[in-house]
Amino acid sequence: MAAPGLEKSSKKKTEKKLAAREEAKLLASFMGVMNTMRKQKTLCDVILMVQERKIPAHRVVLASASHFFNLMFTTNMLESKSFEVELKDAEPDIIEQLVEFAYTARISVNSNNVQSLLDAANQYQIEPVKKMCVDFLKEQVDASNCLGISVLAECLDCPELKATADDFIHQHFTEVYKTDEFLQLDVKRVTHLLNQDTLTVRAEDQVYDAAVRWLKYDEPNRQPYMVDILAKVRFPLISKNFLSKTVQAEPLIQDNPECLKMVISGMRYHLLSPEDREELVEGTRPRRKKHDYRIALFGGSQPQSCRYFNPKDAPGPVSHHKGPRAPASSS
Repeated sequence: MAAPGLEKSSKKKTEKKLAAREEAKLLASFMGVMNTMRKQKTLCDVILMVQERKIPAHRVVLASASHFFNLMFTTNMLESKSFEVELKDAEPDIIEQLVEFAYTARISVNSNNVQSLLDAANQYQIEPVKKMCVDFLKEQVDASNCLGISVLAECLDCPELKATADDFIHQHFTEVYKTDEFLQLDVKRVTHLLNQDTLTVRAEDQVYDAAVRWLKYDEPNRQPYMVDILAKVRFPLISKNFLSKTVQAEPLIQDNPECLKMVISGMRYHLLSPEDREELVEGTRPRRKKHDYRIALFGGSQPQSCRYFNPKDAPGPVSHHKGPRAPASSS
């Protein structure tokens, strides 16, 4: 039998839940009536002019959902006394959805409208919609769009979204730098990206490859930035063989004395003793290493088969290799 004190506590919690549920129902019913009145243009005291569309609403509802409209309607701004308020450079469908959200707390966020919704929610300071858009985009980040999402997040002051996108960029840099988005980045963003210690690469050769790809994408216009871009490549970390056979043979390098000096400096690093190398700091900070761990599984019904898989990947074999079966250990 439960103690009397526990029974009372449990009863109070149940009563609070029921009260909260009833309150939510009452509020939803109230706002539902308000939304019906809006659609019927009943007691509306403001018209939002969005291009050619007129969207009726109640000031008190807009002001309660949006800090932007709250300031507009409760201060001495001209719009506070105007029946019609023009929203310049806005999309009618998006504003319609935001007004509907103010009344119903419901909105559909999808890949077709998320960027426009996020932009508008940020401009009109409707934080719940902004958060929904950010949460949606965080789930959509991949190699093909992470750079664009990072730029968007920076422009719209979404630090959480930017952190998610940037972390993906750094962890999957070897995929990202081969995309069109990377090739179309401006010089400032490329320079900043190539300078990051947290780029995950198997070798510095991949950072060099990214730099050269970006430069060659629009070589005539990007040639003035060649030294700045290649200065972010840590040539001492590139293997001596790759430096001599691939980098030195690159026409971009051969035609630029400053870049050639960087390569020569990288080759000289390999001639130094380990003690002398430790004294050098510039251009020798390691990046985050990308490892390809694999586990071999022996046994099963096929005596000549073993399976490999990467524990970071989804469960299941990545590749098969046939060979002699490992001898059983004796104990």
